[in-house]
Amino acid sequence: MKKGCLLVGFLGILFGVMAVAQKRTVPQSTDSLVQFLTTSPKDTLYLQALTDYAWKKVDASEYKAGDSLAKVLLTLAQQLKNKKGAFDSYDLRGRSAYVQGKYSEALEFYKKTLQLTKSSSLGASSQQRALTNVGMILHLMGNNEEGLKYVLESIKIFERERLPKLSGSSPYDIAAAIYHLQGKNEVALKYFQQSLEIKTKEKNYRGLAVTNNRIGSLLAEQKEYQRALSYLQKADSYAQQANYEAIMVDIAINLSSVYRALNKPKEDLAALKKGEESAKRLNLTHHLGAIYGNLGQYYQSQKQFEKSETYLKDALSIFKEIGSLEYQGYIYQALREMFVEKGDYKQAYENQQVAQKLSDSLFSQQQKARMDELSMKFETERKEQQIKLLQKESELQSQQNRLWLIGGGLALLLALVSIVFVINRAKYRRLQESLQLRNKIAADLHDEIGSTLSSISLLSGLTQKQLAANQPQKAEQMVDKISADARQMLESMDDIVWTINPRNDSMQHLFTRLREYAKPLAESKEIALDFVTDAQVEALSLPLQVRQNVYLIVKEALNNAFKYAQASKISVEFGKQNDRLNVAVIDNGIGFDVEAVNTRNGLKNMKKRAEEIGGTLLIMSQEGQKSEVKLQFNL
Repeated sequence: MKKGCLLVGFLGILFGVMAVAQKRTVPQSTDSLVQFLTTSPKDTLYLQALTDYAWKKVDASEYKAGDSLAKVLLTLAQQLKNKKGAFDSYDLRGRSAYVQGKYSEALEFYKKTLQLTKSSSLGASSQQRALTNVGMILHLMGNNEEGLKYVLESIKIFERERLPKLSGSSPYDIAAAIYHLQGKNEVALKYFQQSLEIKTKEKNYRGLAVTNNRIGSLLAEQKEYQRALSYLQKADSYAQQANYEAIMVDIAINLSSVYRALNKPKEDLAALKKGEESAKRLNLTHHLGAIYGNLGQYYQSQKQFEKSETYLKDALSIFKEIGSLEYQGYIYQALREMFVEKGDYKQAYENQQVAQKLSDSLFSQQQKARMDELSMKFETERKEQQIKLLQKESELQSQQNRLWLIGGGLALLLALVSIVFVINRAKYRRLQESLQLRNKIAADLHDEIGSTLSSISLLSGLTQKQLAANQPQKAEQMVDKISADARQMLESMDDIVWTINPRNDSMQHLFTRLREYAKPLAESKEIALDFVTDAQVEALSLPLQVRQNVYLIVKEALNNAFKYAQASKISVEFGKQNDRLNVAVIDNGIGFDVEAVNTRNGLKNMKKRAEEIGGTLLIMSQEGQKSEVKLQFNL
């Protein structure tokens, strides 16, 4: 009888413990989480509840509170030796920094999550998430080639491990965005569609809002406005279902651009006002500046110039506050266009001058950043070499009394390390010389546009005199000339920045640059444009001077074809034959008499540039037949 009572008592205690264990789960609501964290012991379940609560704070744009909770989470995770808690802490802080636009800080935290996945058994899902986040931030910082490697590795893990769902941001979306920037829109759409399929299966409404928004933006750039509108409306619907207000702001900006292209001013204004309310409520400063800029352009299109000026200046104040030189330049250009349309040519000219100064300042900052990066790399390399030298000297000193043979070998190794150090120092000097050469080229080109600046200065003085003399028509003609000269100057400066950027040394970047230049011209004249190359050519890397001359020759040939050929199709072909590169620009236009135009400055400059790189330029055409400009040079 006693045994039966004991057994019943034991089972009662066991079921009681199981009931308590079953009751102790992490709740979902914010109030329940606070109550749970107040009463629960600090164990693994407590870490999960703290993580969920911190995410709610970050999602609600309460970034300081979210960061504070993430720091507490890291301390407890280290005490409990819980790698998952440490991963979640770094992941939270990375997300908080990313949403606030602090990309360098976000990258630092996300790289820590990636290190944890490699040093511990957190699983494939955590590794896939970490790779995606690192790739995303690298993409946002402009390092698209490196970012693409991380997101493609994330996709590889997701597909190889057959993970049930994507963790965090979609690597398919980021890969698509990078391919879009590289001009590979068909590949980009393929990845976007894969992302949609995955998110539809997961019923991931937040993710569906993001991807549909990105597809809509891409289609709008391709001027497929009706298709773009369909995707953006789906994005807005999914965002509302998920109560994802932050993405609604971005969707509103994209919808505004589409409605403006479709000449739907009522819908355009409604989208912007909706986005303005959300951006203010969520304190999304950068987005609010973009919305104000769009509102300024909307009211300009409605001839309400006072409202347009107010919104554009509000946008300018925001971008000055956050220190965005690039977006300040956009707003000054928008102000210039608004004042031209308003007929206030003086203010139009003043805003154009400020925009030009910002462009020059941005260029100088980029140059300084490149020099700082180069110096930092050299200093790091030099310190590493010094450490190696000291280590080898120590080893040599401790062994030279006993083993002369080994000591001699170490002395030889020390000499080799010294040679490597000298070679690396010489390599740094060569890199410095290369950078100086790039700066010299930039200065030379800047001198070449000096005449344009002088012309603008003279024309602006003449314009002021004509305005004072009440001759607005003549003044308008002068402003149009100033505007044309300024655009030409900006295009030249843009070419300078691109040319001297070491990241653009590959042929792939050259193709992308030429496509970006030629595509809008071809679309405006309804000309079919075709670029033909192969992987062997894309893998080539050209010296700065050669790449610069090839780019300018092909650009001039394309420009001539668009202007004079009256063609329906233009092809740009790159081919490699042994150690010789062949470049051809071919059109099916009306042709011309080669002898009659050989004296033109444009053709003379093309031939001179070909000679500078040791190449030949052949121009083949007859009236009434196709034209071909062919460049050949040794690699």
